[in-house]
Amino acid sequence: MKFRLIDSGLNSASMNMAIDEALLSSKLPVIRFYGWKPHSLSIGYFQSIKSINLENLKKNNISLVRRLTGGNAVLHDKELTYSIITDESNMPKNIIESYKKISKGLLEGLKNLGLKAVMNESIKKGDRSAVCFNDPSWYEILVNKKKIIGSAQKRIDGKVLQHGAVLIDVDVEKYCSLFNNCNSNFIDKAKSRITSINDELNKEIDYNDIKSAMKKGFEKSLKIEFIEDKLSEKELKLAEKLERNKYSNKNWNYLR
Repeated sequence: MKFRLIDSGLNSASMNMAIDEALLSSKLPVIRFYGWKPHSLSIGYFQSIKSINLENLKKNNISLVRRLTGGNAVLHDKELTYSIITDESNMPKNIIESYKKISKGLLEGLKNLGLKAVMNESIKKGDRSAVCFNDPSWYEILVNKKKIIGSAQKRIDGKVLQHGAVLIDVDVEKYCSLFNNCNSNFIDKAKSRITSINDELNKEIDYNDIKSAMKKGFEKSLKIEFIEDKLSEKELKLAEKLERNKYSNKNWNYLR
């Protein structure tokens, strides 16, 4: 299967989410890699803004955006972010099974880096956290029983959009400080559940090396033939419109 491969580099939070939505119009399936500048906190579509410490966001110069997808808040700092956009017909009808299919590519990518990664196949009942990486979901990726990739999915107009953060490094205390219920127990719990590539390999890995490893992982697992590409003029104009009218707008970001 042919996929467009787009590396859109560093963008603002509002533009990153606008590009992902704009790419829902792509005729060919897409895998996009990108980063965030400035560092940003994305919150799930159904998440309440009341759980977020807006004062600490401002103090740390961290922007805020509400995602089109569900799930909990993610601090986008030192990471490789991926998004996959494809027709629903290319994915299992069951959402959990489609997570599993995409996770196989992510798993292969981490193995290419020398990580002993596994897919989570057991969900423990308990209180939900506002922090995405505190709650591994079905078939998300774990290393040493800690979450290293956080993903969220949305199905809309016959398309599947899944995007997620592959943690290169993580400042757990900074992450936790962005929530109103942050305390020492909250931080300790997060530290026991979150990890990163650098922490697990005990060395710094280059962004481009990680991107290459993930690309090869998707190629092998999903049997993809990549076409190196960039946003079309039409997609860019749509993304700019979505950024202006939606993702940089308080009516959207403070929706709940």
